Amino acid sequence: MSRLLPLLLLVLAGCQRPYPLDERWCPLVEVVERPDLFVSDTVTTTIGTRIYVANLDLWLQRYPPGSVEQEALLSHEREHSIRQLEAGLGPWLARYLNDRDFMWREEQLGWALELRHLRDGGRPVVPAGVAFTLNGYQNLSGTMVGYDEALAWVEAVLSGSWSPES
Repeated sequence: MSRLLPLLLLVLAGCQRPYPLDERWCPLVEVVERPDLFVSDTVTTTIGTRIYVANLDLWLQRYPPGSVEQEALLSHEREHSIRQLEAGLGPWLARYLNDRDFMWREEQLGWALELRHLRDGGRPVVPAGVAFTLNGYQNLSGTMVGYDEALAWVEAVLSGSWSPES
């Protein structure tokens, strides 16, 4: 990881055009465009205090300011930011990139906030679609979670029967 972090920082340094965030999203400060070398142009990635997206205009179309969708996603990404800064960015990223169980626990915390916000905002949530998305997450160790486990987890979150481990 010691070699990966400087490379990651160098790549992200070329980002352009920030979308500033209201201070209520602190410690997040802005959404910025990043080079298109992550998995997909729809991926939103938080590193430290910034959210990185491939195309800011498309991101703002998908998550319009003040929308339930943007609020849900920002609550998810804010959780990642807080936990990264509390644990130390380097150590958090090293675990996230190498430990599937850690990655899954971290994503559960962010996704639970996002899913509940969408549900409470009256937006339809398709558990099978979310499970498919989660099943697509990978780190250097492989697939984060199986589809069936992800589907059961999404349904538990939406029913109110899931709570994070203490």
